[in-house]
Amino acid sequence: MPRTWYPEQAPPVQSFAKCRRRIADDAVPAKGPRRAMTSARAMLVPVLLLSFVGCDKPKEEEVAKTAEEEKNDPPPTSIKVDLPPPPNFDEGKAPLTWEDGSNSIYGLRQKLDENVKEGEAGKEIMVKGWVQEIYVPPPCPEGEVCPPPKQPHVWITDNQGEQGKKRAMMVVNYRFQIPEFQAKMWKDAPQVVLEKDKRYTFRGKFKQFSDTGFAYDRGLLEFVAYKPLDPATGAEMADWVYPPGAAWHPIMIAEQEKQNAELVEKSKGTAVKQP
Repeated sequence: MPRTWYPEQAPPVQSFAKCRRRIADDAVPAKGPRRAMTSARAMLVPVLLLSFVGCDKPKEEEVAKTAEEEKNDPPPTSIKVDLPPPPNFDEGKAPLTWEDGSNSIYGLRQKLDENVKEGEAGKEIMVKGWVQEIYVPPPCPEGEVCPPPKQPHVWITDNQGEQGKKRAMMVVNYRFQIPEFQAKMWKDAPQVVLEKDKRYTFRGKFKQFSDTGFAYDRGLLEFVAYKPLDPATGAEMADWVYPPGAAWHPIMIAEQEKQNAELVEKSKGTAVKQP
């Protein structure tokens, strides 16, 4: 016969799962006419257990232990997390062209292939930019054999103070070595003088490979001329200045035309007259 628990005879506090197993063990099916009564009694047992025993009620020792542990826990610390600033997707961008119609580096690279093709065909363009870096050949100790330095070149950017070479562009062929026998010819010619962190307007050809061996897949400018800055005011001057010694310099072109004219006159004097 199944056992029936009364409140004063309730077992010690235990888990709800154990209570259910014990109830299942006690609820043995009855036979005969007493089956209905036995089933009703079995259904009454859980109600009594939940009402008077409280199987899921924690022990007093456990409650005290938990309170003591919480008391001994260290207070929460205030931790400041420094996250990096969100990326600025407009950084490095510039107008396609500036107010005076000159190109920006950003603008040239928007149609890279098209602009390079035009530069390879000989088209000259104007580009305005800030000088980021000027190449200086490394010193060669006296008595040592050093590799030849690179040709003079500078890096320019659209925005002042911009770092890195990702958005910068190389300007090459802005200075040439003058042989001694031509020193007199170039004595009074203005030099190309560039300063770091100054903005200039350049004229040149936009290419990926220069005639002097430079190469850059994002495009470079083969220097033709630039507009210098007034030393007194810092304002841009109106006249273009070409690099002395360059084959396209007006002095060199004038000298070449003079030599060609002299050859023509000489050829006339030596020509054999036809009968």
